[in-house]
Amino acid sequence: MKTGMTTVSETSSTASRNANRLLAGAGRRLDRPRRRWLLVVPGSLWLTAKHHTPCVVYWREGAWIHRYHGAKIPHASLGRAAPPAVFTAEARKVFLHGYAPRPGDTVFDVGAGVGAETLLFSRFVGPSGRVVSLEAHPRTYERLARLCAVNRLRNVIPLQVAATDLDGELALSDGEHYLQNAVVGADAEGIGVPARRIETIARDLDVTAIDFLKMNIEGHEQPALQGMGALLAQTRHVCISCHDFLGMPTKSAVRDILVEHGFEVRTREDAPEAWERDYLYGERVSPTTKPPR
Repeated sequence: MKTGMTTVSETSSTASRNANRLLAGAGRRLDRPRRRWLLVVPGSLWLTAKHHTPCVVYWREGAWIHRYHGAKIPHASLGRAAPPAVFTAEARKVFLHGYAPRPGDTVFDVGAGVGAETLLFSRFVGPSGRVVSLEAHPRTYERLARLCAVNRLRNVIPLQVAATDLDGELALSDGEHYLQNAVVGADAEGIGVPARRIETIARDLDVTAIDFLKMNIEGHEQPALQGMGALLAQTRHVCISCHDFLGMPTKSAVRDILVEHGFEVRTREDAPEAWERDYLYGERVSPTTKPPR
């Protein structure tokens, strides 16, 4: 209903935006080691109102912990961590399209990022299952490890390592946003990170079969799959993000590897976004017909 020249909802929305700006500005000024305690109560009230769900914030070991119902989401900046349902929304939409892990499953989360998928997988597999989460970039891995620690995800094994076809070291780009970092050539500017075959990691952890493999590693899918060795033939379901839409044409080669190893592969060609159409979902339907790579 109109009230003068503006509606009630518009007035409320404007007031909310103004309050958010004021509180965010105050947060930046007070977010200093000796002042952070002053932000606990107003920050908790602000985020509770902003997300319409209870939230308590506090500083712990280098990050703001945003405690929502169901999970604690750490972030270096106050107010930057969304509630669990929002934090894991894209993971639910994209990675669970073909298969949702079940209690007791073994999941490999390759390219775990800051842990949205890991948190989701941990809940699905329960105490009798386990999730092995690989994240190569050290800063991103720090956030992943902190998420696992504050939520006491005892069924998760986080590892700071890049998945590839040879054990050793790789160079990784070091951009500000974790989603944009990828393996680069030895002559390119980057940082050195440990690299291992998934087969080696699985052997060290006494893993002989994988129920669900999720992979999102910015164009390095082929070497990572080749590094699975015989374990790929003991993998039941896969969801692999290819990046043809970014000019990294791996989708066709990855599909060939999966088909060769007995997977029925499908895509979501009706998905609205190009990046969604580059996901490959595989389910094992037959034994391998050729020796694993």
